[in-house]
Parts: sequence; C-alpha cells; structure tokens
Amino acid sequence: MELNTITYNRGTKAQRILLLGPSLGGNSTHQWTRVAGELIDDARIVFVDLPGSGLGPVWDDADEPTLDAIAAGIADAARKAREEAGADLPVYFAGLSISGATGLHLARDYDDLFSGVVVVASAATVGEPARWIERAEQVEATGTQQLVDETTKRWFTPGFRAEQPAVVSIIMEALSSVDDHSYAQLCRALAEHDVRADLPYITTPLLLIAGERDTSTPIANVELVAETAPRASLHVVAGAAHQVPVARPVETANLIRSFITGNVASLVVSESSD
Repeated sequence: MELNTITYNRGTKAQRILLLGPSLGGNSTHQWTRVAGELIDDARIVFVDLPGSGLGPVWDDADEPTLDAIAAGIADAARKAREEAGADLPVYFAGLSISGATGLHLARDYDDLFSGVVVVASAATVGEPARWIERAEQVEATGTQQLVDETTKRWFTPGFRAEQPAVVSIIMEALSSVDDHSYAQLCRALAEHDVRADLPYITTPLLLIAGERDTSTPIANVELVAETAPRASLHVVAGAAHQVPVARPVETANLIRSFITGNVASLVVSESSD
C-alpha cells in the first residue's frame, strides 16, 4: 500500500524522523500541525495520509482491510523519508486513534525500523468488531456526513467546542469529505484489530497518551497496554477528549519531545483545561 506523505520541515538539521498519522476520517496535517510547529527543531516531520483522506489516494481493494496493510504502507513511507534525508536517522511514529492502533502493529512487526512509537487515544483493541462492520455498511450506503454531529461530541469537550469553533469546523470537515469506501475499509480493519496477545513481546519503546475525557477509548484499555508491553509508559492529558493533539498541542509536543530525545525529565507545559 502506497500512502501519501507531506514533509513539514524538509530543510531541518534535526537528527531524527517523526511520522504523524491521523484519526479515522481525519486529516493528518490539520490534526498535527500545531504539534509539528512545536517540534520543528526536534525532528524531520512527515505527515501521513490514510487512504481516502487528506491527499491520500482511495483504498485499493487489492489490499485486505487490515491494519497490517496500513502498517506496511507507513513502514514504506518511513524508509522513503530516511532515504530522502540522506542519512540513517532514527525513525519514530506517532499516531492518533486508528493510526495509534496501527502504531502497535508497527512496534510489533517493524522493530528494526522504528526506534519508538507514540500511541495517542488508542489501544490494543478499539471498540466492538460488530459495531465497526455495522458502521462500514452504513457509510457505504449513506456516507460520512451523518456521523459528523455525534463524532464532534466524542472528539471534543463542550468547552473546547465553545472556545474553538473554527478549529473544530476544520477538523470535522475532513470527516465529511473523506472517501466513503476508504472510510468503510478502515472500519473493517479496526474490526480485525486485536494485538492483546502480542503485547508482552513488543520490545519497541511505546509512549501512550490518553485524554482524560476520551469516551472513545476507555482508559482501562490503554492501561492494559501500558502494563503489559515491557517498554511502555502512559501519560493522561487532563481535560482532553479524543482529539488530544488538537486540544492540547503543547503538552502533546512536550511529551513526544521527551520520548524521542530520551529526556524523560524535561518539563511538560500544562495547558488550560476545558
């Protein structure tokens, strides 16, 4: 699977690469740009588009709807980013929601390529398989516009929606404009996602970032990953719902910076809660 990528700071002298992946129905550039701005001197940053969103091509049905297929595409993008950089730089990945789930597949299967993976608002299982299949069929029939109102309430707290309506509008526009079949195939991939049995054997360093008010990803599921994967750590971001990088970009960036630089003692700057 070939995924579209956009390099944010091509001229940087940073000695590491960070790929950033979006949520289901999300636009990576929109969801991660403020975080990327904070990390502009820390890593060569590459936004990754999932099929059918952003500038990504639609889902190619030659690919099975699995997160393994997405992970293979991200791994290829990582290799290309390293080639473009012209150096054997360490590579990291940070993914939100479905991309965070995919990050666990990367950590499991590509430990020779990725020096660390950041899983944001996701876990070893996500939701119920039957519900994902139902949503896939629903979207194939009537599109994603019907999902916008309910998803907005899950993705953002009432306070953030009131304070930042323009930001919320930009993020939700991506969901309403995503390719329906591609979105449905990603739902089917989430239905198959379950790496709980693999967690004890994942030796790639993991940083788990969870939103305190995220109703989409139960904290118990995130804690399971943190407690089972041998090199995992967990940070809960106060006041944030599902879209943690959008609602808390500075804190998210500081957590990622600490992780990719190995400076675990660096200060995390708190942002006002909703």
